[in-house]
Amino acid sequence: MLKGVGNMSNEQIKMRSSPCSHCYVCGSGGLMLYEGLPDRLFGVSGQWNLRKCDNPVCGSTWLDPMPLECDLPIAYRSYYTHGSDNLAVRSKRQIITRNFVHWLEQAWLALIFLSSERKKMDHMYLERFSPGRLLEVGCGNGTRLIKMQKLDWEVEGQDVDIRAVESARLTYGLTTHLGDLAQLRLPAESYHAIIMNHVIEHVYDPIVLLQECLRLLKPGGVVVIVTPNPNSFGHSSFKEAWRGLEVPRHLHLFTAHGLSQLAMKAGFVQCKSWTTPAHTGVISAASLDIRSTGRHVMGSQRTGLQTIMAMLYQLRARVLHFWQKDSGDESVLLATK
Repeated sequence: MLKGVGNMSNEQIKMRSSPCSHCYVCGSGGLMLYEGLPDRLFGVSGQWNLRKCDNPVCGSTWLDPMPLECDLPIAYRSYYTHGSDNLAVRSKRQIITRNFVHWLEQAWLALIFLSSERKKMDHMYLERFSPGRLLEVGCGNGTRLIKMQKLDWEVEGQDVDIRAVESARLTYGLTTHLGDLAQLRLPAESYHAIIMNHVIEHVYDPIVLLQECLRLLKPGGVVVIVTPNPNSFGHSSFKEAWRGLEVPRHLHLFTAHGLSQLAMKAGFVQCKSWTTPAHTGVISAASLDIRSTGRHVMGSQRTGLQTIMAMLYQLRARVLHFWQKDSGDESVLLATK
């Protein structure tokens, strides 16, 4: 934790920043997309601007000014990965409502033929690979590692958030590594798969991270990355209220093409990237919250109207994705060593 900020609220702590006028992926200039955006989720102090790359092939989006790397921990002081969702503190009615909404969402996904895609995402697109050693970068409180462990993967996690790592260890008994991945110096060629779910957008220098992943992978090993897509249907619909923006924690937002370019710059030679609408309903529900109230509370109960509207957005995204393959709310990369 930064010195002198232990007892201060998020609203009292100022993050320092520096200008960032060029695209991280291709080096092109950027057009100002939004100005003066607040933190809609955790109340971190300040207002933030987003630029969009003026190279139409790239399409990346980033913060300008960019928070200083040494100040990034400020943005995570009250982050959701610090503990698991404890249903014991919810009322019986809340639990029933939550379970019903989940059942309704699953039924809707089946009706619009997205169930198999959601299942693939839940398994980080590793269903066709034989289980082996797996490392999750940015594992948070370990919930995804437990899913992969049930599929016979030998799992380990890494995170820079000490409270999240402690939660993963204490709650699930997982093997987790605390600290920056490159500085941990884990043994080379140790893993068959490395996964990152909504992590790379938080990383100050993604190419360095991918280079370290390349070093850690066994020959033929894969890295799988999922991240918000700035060219998505959801972003075009909700604009500055889109949940995927999440300033100031999301430093860079990459299109599918941008992810492939990053991986090739890092040294990967076999790269496949695409977008998916599998989580558009979830992202839309949060975006509806932001648009109507100005903020979203992680884990909050959806209203009936939000649930119906999110389902309709999911349907629209599904239909559009048939014709515009780059319109999914999330970009996915599968790169092989």
